[in-house]
Amino acid sequence: MRKRWIAAALTVMALALALVSFAADYKYVGSAKSDKYHYPTCEWAKKIKPENLVTFKSAKEAQDAGYVPCKVCKPPLKD
Repeated sequence: MRKRWIAAALTVMALALALVSFAADYKYVGSAKSDKYHYPTCEWAKKIKPENLVTFKSAKEAQDAGYVPCKVCKPPLKD
């Protein structure tokens, strides 16, 4: 049972790292299911499912798409 838990935890960590590295080409990320944009390292950004990931190169691009800054990681309104 413990081995399964460790394997599951490692899988989740690997997926989170893949998400962050994928988003590294972009300044901000958001979810297609939300209206918030985040720094890729935000605790909430790490929970975005890959199929819902939206990336932005600037705060203006995120805002033009209808997104608002996350209140946790507090990305800027302007770059």
